[in-house]
Amino acid sequence: MKAVVFVSCIVALLTFSKAHGQPEGEIVSGFQCVGVNIKGLQLSQDDLRTGARFALILDAPRDDAKPVRRISTIIYIAWPPVIENGYVKAMSYDGTTGWLEQNAVRPLRRADGTTGGCTLRRRSDGLIMFHLEPGLGINN
Repeated sequence: MKAVVFVSCIVALLTFSKAHGQPEGEIVSGFQCVGVNIKGLQLSQDDLRTGARFALILDAPRDDAKPVRRISTIIYIAWPPVIENGYVKAMSYDGTTGWLEQNAVRPLRRADGTTGGCTLRRRSDGLIMFHLEPGLGINN
């Protein structure tokens, strides 16, 4: 009976440890997470809910460039930052790269004010997902 309980406990521990393992997927280097500049873009709560007034990733670093993607609250920018004509090189969740107005982003912060970033991984379906460093928040 003790052996059955012992084996059951080991199986349960292995199951739970698998759930907390490292995320799967290839690490994407050369980019880092930043947040949308809510105050700078004067976004309302409704804008945050719908994303309707979020900035656009453009195909070139100029005002008349063609939009390619709309950003979300977590943005991937080239790291170290690549800035040209007031635009920063950015990447969307599907891997599309382009340019984003530099004032549309701000560092992610912890409650104590320190900044941080994330690890990016490409999933098997090609989408790029982020894993934030502990304690980071979008609205801090």
